[in-house]
Amino acid sequence: MYSIQHLIYFAAGTVVLPIAVGIYLELSQQEIAEMLQRTFFLCGITSYLQVKLGHTYPIIDGPAGLWASMFIVMAVSASGTQSGLAGLRISLQTGIVIAGAIVMILAVTGLVTIIAKLFTPIVNGVIITLMVLQMSATFVKGILGVTDENAGADLKSIGIFLITVATILFVAVYLGGFVQSIATLIGVIVGWVLAVLVGLSVQRPTLDNLVSLPRLWAWGTPAFDLGITIACVLSALVLLSMSFASISSMAEAVGEEVSNKTLSRSVFFHGLSTLLAGLFSVIPFMPFVSSTGVVLMTRVAARRPFNIACLLMVVFGIFSPIAAFFASMPSTVAYATSMVIFALILGQGLKEFKKVELGNRECYIIGLSMICGMGVMFLPQDVFATFPQTLHFILSNGLVVGTVMSMALEQIFRKKKIKDK
Repeated sequence: MYSIQHLIYFAAGTVVLPIAVGIYLELSQQEIAEMLQRTFFLCGITSYLQVKLGHTYPIIDGPAGLWASMFIVMAVSASGTQSGLAGLRISLQTGIVIAGAIVMILAVTGLVTIIAKLFTPIVNGVIITLMVLQMSATFVKGILGVTDENAGADLKSIGIFLITVATILFVAVYLGGFVQSIATLIGVIVGWVLAVLVGLSVQRPTLDNLVSLPRLWAWGTPAFDLGITIACVLSALVLLSMSFASISSMAEAVGEEVSNKTLSRSVFFHGLSTLLAGLFSVIPFMPFVSSTGVVLMTRVAARRPFNIACLLMVVFGIFSPIAAFFASMPSTVAYATSMVIFALILGQGLKEFKKVELGNRECYIIGLSMICGMGVMFLPQDVFATFPQTLHFILSNGLVVGTVMSMALEQIFRKKKIKDK
C-alpha cells in the first residue's frame, strides 16, 4: 500500500509538465506519448539511484518546473529564429547534456559551493519571477483556446479551465491529508472528464508496440547552440539551490543532518540525471519538496516501499499504452494545471526576495534587472533578426537578459560589510 501511495505521487508529479511542454514544442500526440514514456522510465531510474547511492532519502525525482518554464520560454523565442522549434529541440538535447556534465564536474571537484554563491536570493528571485512572467501571455492564449488556426477565444476551453483550476484550489486550500496532497491529480481527472463530455477530448495516439524501450536522441541528431547551452547551464545551476532545500527539508523531517559528503553525492547523481534527460530528450529532473510532506503525513520514511515504486515507474516507462493514455489529456486541462503550478513557482520567487533586507542597493538590482528583462519580452521578434542566431536568442530572451544583469549588478555593487569597532 505504501508503494502504491508513492506511485500515485510519482504519476501526479510526472504527467502534467511533459504534456504542457510537448504542446509548446509542437510535438505530435505520439511524440508526447513517447516523451512521457521516457520520463516515467528515467524518473524510476534516477529516483532509485538517489535513494541507493545519492542522498539516500525517499525523495521523488521528477520533471522540474524551472526547466519546464525554460523550455516554454525558449519555444516562444525560437518562433522568430531561422531554425525554429525543430532546431531548438535538437539544440536543447546538447545543452542539457553539457549542463548535466558541468554539474557532475562541480560535484567531483567540490566547486559546487563556490558556484552556488553566485546565485544569491536576489538573482534566484529575478530568475524565477521573470520566468513565470515571460510565460504568462502564452498561458493565457492556451487557456482561451487561441491557436494559429483559431484566433478567437473558445468558451468551452474557458469553462474547462475555470472548473479545473477551481477544483485544484478547493482541494489544495480547504481539504487536508492525503487528498490535499494530490489536488493536482484530482483537478486533472475532473477537467479531463468534463472535456470529454463537452467534446474537447483528444484521440489517444496509436503506438506500434505494446512494449518498447526508450530511445536516445528522440528529437533528432543533436546540434550545438551557444545561447541555448548558456540558458541550460544557468537553469541547472539555479536548480541546485532548490535541490539543496528539498534534501535539507527531508533530512529535518527524519531527524538527521545532511553532511557535505552526502550533498556532493546527491549533486553528482543530480547532474547524471540531467545528462540522461538530455540523452533521452525529456525535461530534466529535480527532487520534489513535496516528498517531505508525504513522509510527514504518513510518518513512513522506509526505503523498501519507495524502491518498489521506482521499479514500477520503470515498468510504466516500458509499457507503451500507459503513456499513450496520459498523452490524450486535453490541452486546456494541461494549461490549467500548469498555470496553478507556476503560480506557486512565482510565489517561490517572491519568497527569495524576502530572504534579504530590501534597501536601495537591492531595489536597484531587482528593479533594473526586472525592467530590462520584462522590456525585452514586449519587443517584436524581428528586432534582433539581423544578429547572429546565438545573439538573437540571448538578446531576445528577457529571462536571460534579466538573469545576466542581476548577476552582474550583484557582483559589481557588493554589499558593504560593517566592521566592528
